[in-house]
Amino acid sequence: MYRSLRWPKSRSSRTASASYRLPTGGIQHGERILDALRRETEEETGLLTEVKRFLAWITYRSESAPDGPPLFHTFAFLLEELGGHFQTRDRDEQIEEWIEVDPATLDQVADRLEGIESAPSQDIGGDWADWGRFRAIVHRVVREELR
Repeated sequence: MYRSLRWPKSRSSRTASASYRLPTGGIQHGERILDALRRETEEETGLLTEVKRFLAWITYRSESAPDGPPLFHTFAFLLEELGGHFQTRDRDEQIEEWIEVDPATLDQVADRLEGIESAPSQDIGGDWADWGRFRAIVHRVVREELR
């Protein structure tokens, strides 16, 4: 999503310390991708938006079985803000803070995510370093799509 050519990034109390990232969301069983996008955007930002462009479909596979079935998919869209009041509506998101960044800095954001130190977490059922590397991918792909 962009606001005046700057993008909001959030930091959640569920994520590694000082790890800002682009907003993401989940698709519920049976939910259409664009319906999930609208719902998640409203829950996380309270904003009415319009899809300006589809940016990427990222498929994640196991490093030990790269030809195996996908483990996860990410769909990235460029959204334009049309209205609303910018605030997190769903408190379960545990978003602590929003900051706006220039899209040109997304590679730096990815670098910081990739640099998160290893630490086990029950909240994510894994390691923060793995989480950071996973989350960094979409930042690099989106940055490349916007060049």
